[in-house]
Amino acid sequence: MLPLWPAGCPRVCYAAPDLQLPVAEALCAVATRLPREAITVSIGLNEYVMRRGYGDIAADQRLQTAQILIRNSPGLRTAVVIVDDTGFIFTPTALYLEPEPHSEETPHAVRLTPEQLAEVLVRLSPAAKAEAVAQAVTEEERERIEATPIEVGVAAVTPVELQRVAASLEQAPPVKFDIARQVRV
Repeated sequence: MLPLWPAGCPRVCYAAPDLQLPVAEALCAVATRLPREAITVSIGLNEYVMRRGYGDIAADQRLQTAQILIRNSPGLRTAVVIVDDTGFIFTPTALYLEPEPHSEETPHAVRLTPEQLAEVLVRLSPAAKAEAVAQAVTEEERERIEATPIEVGVAAVTPVELQRVAASLEQAPPVKFDIARQVRV
């Protein structure tokens, strides 16, 4: 089992195809209280993700303005959110296909166990991986953690990439999702 980030040590990890503005605002709010390395954001930035309704370019721009490092994970379609020692995995809703579900009868996430949380963090967050290496009890455990690759979001999203996607969406804006769903039905 991988060691967890130190108990009680705050952290936020968000990995998904992209994010909506309320999530970006929440990340920006918490970023004022946490060290940079305690926040991991990984998205699959491209215009097709936006056109399917997985994200909002304004949300990505808001993170950039707040100087939150965004890592790029092309093709990512599942999502993980971890806050402190609690995490969930879920499938984000493509708003082009359906509205966001808001119901107690339709749970949309699975809670991660502490062991799963540790494994996910090591694969998403360089800071969490470094902390896990430092906390390793045995040399064998340390070597195993060091050999575990960062699997999602290796490269940072550059301002040029973000501007390119924003320009493409400005040139040919996505269809309003509620209208697109009505036309499809």
